[in-house]
Amino acid sequence: MTAIILKDNVEQRKIDALLNFLKSWDIDAELRITDSEKSAKIVDFSLSKGIWSDYNIDSKELREKSWKR
Repeated sequence: MTAIILKDNVEQRKIDALLNFLKSWDIDAELRITDSEKSAKIVDFSLSKGIWSDYNIDSKELREKSWKR
């Protein structure tokens, strides 16, 4: 499967014209609309990665120490 992603909101008549063009070339095409916010994954902050992986420290302690400066 090959996907074409339209990044901007496109008028429905233009989408219909594009689908009709593809179908005129015997290309099986369909329209799928996705919500871009649902596609984004939210990753929690983790101390187990990066520079803190070798230290015995939790996020609460790290925050307290950062505010004391």
